[in-house]
Amino acid sequence: MADSENALHPDLVELPALSVAEQAAQLVQLDAADRQAFLLSAKNGVAIVRALSSETLLYTLKEIGLHDAVGLLALASPEQVRDLLDLDCWRKDSLDDGRLTNWLMLLNEGGSSKLAEWILHADIELLVLLIQRHFEVVRKVDVEEESDFDQSDYFTFDEQYLLRFRGESEPILYLLLEQLRTLDYRRYLHALENSLFELEGGLEEQAFRWRAARLEDRGYPRYEEAQTLFRFLPPDSISLQAYPRLPDRLHLAAGDDTITPPDHALALLAEPTSFFSLVLAGLPRQTIAHIGQELAYLTNSIVTAEARDTGEVSEIRRCVGMAHDYVNIGLAYAAKEDEAAARELLQTTQMRPFFQIGWCLLQRLQQQAGLMATQLEESGLAEWESYLDPPFREMYAGIRRRRPLFFVGLETPGEIVSRRFEHLSEVRQVESLLAQIPTWFQVFRRWAILPEEKAPEGVGLTALWNTAFARWVLGSSLREKQLTIHPLNRAELQALHAQLPQAMLGERWETFQTQFLSPQPPFIRGARRSPLVITPQELSALDPLSAYARDKLEEVLVIDMQTADLHFIEGLLVVE
Repeated sequence: MADSENALHPDLVELPALSVAEQAAQLVQLDAADRQAFLLSAKNGVAIVRALSSETLLYTLKEIGLHDAVGLLALASPEQVRDLLDLDCWRKDSLDDGRLTNWLMLLNEGGSSKLAEWILHADIELLVLLIQRHFEVVRKVDVEEESDFDQSDYFTFDEQYLLRFRGESEPILYLLLEQLRTLDYRRYLHALENSLFELEGGLEEQAFRWRAARLEDRGYPRYEEAQTLFRFLPPDSISLQAYPRLPDRLHLAAGDDTITPPDHALALLAEPTSFFSLVLAGLPRQTIAHIGQELAYLTNSIVTAEARDTGEVSEIRRCVGMAHDYVNIGLAYAAKEDEAAARELLQTTQMRPFFQIGWCLLQRLQQQAGLMATQLEESGLAEWESYLDPPFREMYAGIRRRRPLFFVGLETPGEIVSRRFEHLSEVRQVESLLAQIPTWFQVFRRWAILPEEKAPEGVGLTALWNTAFARWVLGSSLREKQLTIHPLNRAELQALHAQLPQAMLGERWETFQTQFLSPQPPFIRGARRSPLVITPQELSALDPLSAYARDKLEEVLVIDMQTADLHFIEGLLVVE
């Protein structure tokens, strides 16, 4: 039993035989717990941890729990620690003191040298800002002549500056100043002296600029550049040839530093069965590593464009999901859903154009939805949206969102949630429905069963359709030679049950559509066409509505109409 519990994860068994860089790349594809277990047990764990991107290290620590991952934090390089705080301790352009002091405590817990390393690598403006916010600093020489100044309220490390906390004491900040004085006395003096006269806003702005510059080196674009990712272009006009895969380069240079590019996207990705993931699995290991980096750069652009918190795993995971989903849609579209063609495209083309194609397909849906709404309103149907049944109304509302959402109830009846579009098939489904909906209203108006006013609560096209069908079953439509939607009373509902057992519903439904509503050849030349007759094209466009209406009618037919509360009947017009 013990042996099985201590056994390495199957994906980790072959890792020790790989180079440090290859091991780091492979670890990205495992979950955080397995990643930590391997790193803490590996003989060269320090080297592998330092080969991880700062993002992957941060999100590994966060997923495990910061206080449970101090051992892993202790292996990080000073540059990685600086990056971790850059990513996690800012809210847009404001420093989060609470998070920063928590990190300082974790660094001290990981070994006093970790805190010392951060102190020596931290931007001086950040240190001054921290001192200014948390300490009252007084030059001792300035108050020696003041008899009413009580020095007992202050403490000092050097008999030159007197200090006391502005609020509750923070032992970690006391320790920080103590270590700063010991490690670099000139830096200590500079920090305290500047805290006396520098403006807090200016310090924070300069510290933020240093942080922003480092993030830009790590592939986080400026806001204006990030927004270009979401610019609309006709999907077919996006040239894949304009984005060839660059030569293999797993590290970037920024000044004197060598930067491990972000590669956290694959680590946070949870879409193993998507078209993109299935194609990716068949590619060489090195290609997967590069695609992972490109997906991370796309994620960083989304993080910037959406102003997300770089230290919050749940927010970054959502951005990773968006990058994946739009790439998945765009790749399937560009490859015409052919896996072999997609595999070739992934080996020769960067990820950005696939993301843009996916996003632009959704923007095109938005335009289609807007045009549909305009045409229906201009045709005199000001209240058209109120007659859409829930799945179609929610579908339309999702499309109109700033970032379009897919209503899951379209493919899973009963679901009432919306989410991002994930697959090209969902785009196709909504595109088809948006093209069909105008036909529904045209046909219902021709049948004279569509009221002009706003739909009452619970009344939609389905209720109108099913009521017209029920009246046909009961014979009133045959007598009157037209469709009628007079609500059914309890006696009529019982008669409907008697004439329409569930076993016969499919047959009568088909007859209603193909014989009563559809044209019957041969046509008599010059004969006037009945307004009830619909063309094959219209019948095809009505299919989704017809299928939904039939499902709702089936639900009604299983209810005992002798005892049912008619107020709760849906999908049919009824009256007591």
